[in-house]
Amino acid sequence: DGMSVFEALAASGLRSLRYWKEVPGIRTIVVNDLDPVAVDMARENVVRNGLKEDLVTDSTEESNNNDNEQKQQEKQQNEETIKHNLRPPGIHLQVGDATHEMYISRLPPKLYPHQITPTQRLHQKPQYDVIDLDPYGSAAPFLDAALQSIVHGGLLAVTCTDMAALGGSHPETCYGRYGAMPLQRSGYLQELALRILLYHMSVIAGRYGRTIRPVLSVGMAFYCRVFVEVYDDKAGVNNLSLSHGHLFQSTKCSTFHVTPMATNAFVTSKQQSQSDNNNNIANSDNNGANNKGRNKKNRASNVYRNGRGPCDLGEPVCGETGASYKIAGPLWTGPLHDMDIVNDAISRLEAAESNKGIHPTAGASPLHPLHTATTLHGMLVSVSEELPDVPLYHCLPTLCSAVNSPTIPLTTFKAALINAGYRVSAYHKEPNAIKTNAPNSVVWDIVRAWCKEHPPAKRKESKRHRKGEAQGSNAPATAHDPADIAARILAKEIQTKGIDFDTIPKELLRGERKKAKRWALNPEANWGPKKAASGRNKKRKLEEDDNDVENVDGKKNEKEEEDT
Repeated sequence: DGMSVFEALAASGLRSLRYWKEVPGIRTIVVNDLDPVAVDMARENVVRNGLKEDLVTDSTEESNNNDNEQKQQEKQQNEETIKHNLRPPGIHLQVGDATHEMYISRLPPKLYPHQITPTQRLHQKPQYDVIDLDPYGSAAPFLDAALQSIVHGGLLAVTCTDMAALGGSHPETCYGRYGAMPLQRSGYLQELALRILLYHMSVIAGRYGRTIRPVLSVGMAFYCRVFVEVYDDKAGVNNLSLSHGHLFQSTKCSTFHVTPMATNAFVTSKQQSQSDNNNNIANSDNNGANNKGRNKKNRASNVYRNGRGPCDLGEPVCGETGASYKIAGPLWTGPLHDMDIVNDAISRLEAAESNKGIHPTAGASPLHPLHTATTLHGMLVSVSEELPDVPLYHCLPTLCSAVNSPTIPLTTFKAALINAGYRVSAYHKEPNAIKTNAPNSVVWDIVRAWCKEHPPAKRKESKRHRKGEAQGSNAPATAHDPADIAARILAKEIQTKGIDFDTIPKELLRGERKKAKRWALNPEANWGPKKAASGRNKKRKLEEDDNDVENVDGKKNEKEEEDT
């Protein structure tokens, strides 16, 4: 019968029109906005795009329609489609509260048939197959309603532009909205923002016996965008704590630990055996967790155990600088993407590129050349190259800056990690990212080995530090001056054996990598979020301006009469 799509905050409705014209198999799309000016503009755009015949009569048009027979006929048709759990086909324009529309479209309580009144049945609407949330700011106020009003297996697309909160500039706001603490000035803030958002969505879904499965989670320009599938899965809700964790970040260097909220050796081993991607991956951390979770008969224990902090890893303080940790999270520690879908999207774009931008198969997407096809292809290729089971990453310039060293060549650093037996990748938003399963000690050992071959310049001590005082105060100096931190990191002995910078693995050679424009630049100068549009405020301002003009004219006339 086709899909039903709900664009909750549609504004001018351009995205809804693209859904209708470019995505095959859509039966109904509801274009909703709280601002009547926006809905009027959406109606104009429908007409401009030649889709007036697909427009379903909405409440605004019904009030101006005097044909009672037509209204009665449409009402009967609507009631008939609601009985069959379907919306009337076509494009629906409506002025309304997005959360109210989604709450009356959620799955009703399982009552006996005689307990549901005709009024309740009439006002109950079917769930949506696809919901798109793209507010100006945070999507948090809409997530509870959205995760209830989407069908089992439906797709939920969410955009959040409140990066000041998710990125750590306003941690108190982030905690109030998402129930998690970010980190200020962290190199991985873009990925941390995505994982905080996914954590919040998964917790809300779990309240209703549902789980989420991320399809694509990306940081783009000044916002983050996630696509998740929603499933009715009570067993999956029981395993939700296994996909959550806490972040411990050193206060004086780039060292960090992501620790799980809970562990279950039986579930972990079962998931690993079912995952084809993990069959050939040797992960010492997971193996250690599995050994700890085994019972006396050496079988994986099916008991949920509380997670452990860095103390359990032998680092109650930062192993490099001796500094304390900052705690962030909780955060989502599961995969961010469905790599099968990502690779399929890449194949579609590449097939279209050789066919003048159109997919050679009739009816397959894309239906016409995409203006951003090159940028989209580059982003998806970089996403496909990420390690799916490694949360967060190091920034190479930050690592080198801590020891006052020039930045190590990226390929050279990655080669050293691979030659030491670890995996490494970049991150789609940060070209200098080092996403690796190597422990912090190995990462710093590679930095130390490079500095041993290429000695960095000594960092100058501050005047206050030379006098024995801490910077910015009269307190005694501590060992946290940048010069002392660099000296402390480089003074440690290198424990990792076989660090090789010269041998470049095959996968890092340019000829072996897929050709793509990764990490595209902003499309124009001063690219960023604009001021929030508000048609209602514009009307009010025009009315106030008119009143001011009348008042000024009145005062002028009074003054002229007095003068005469």
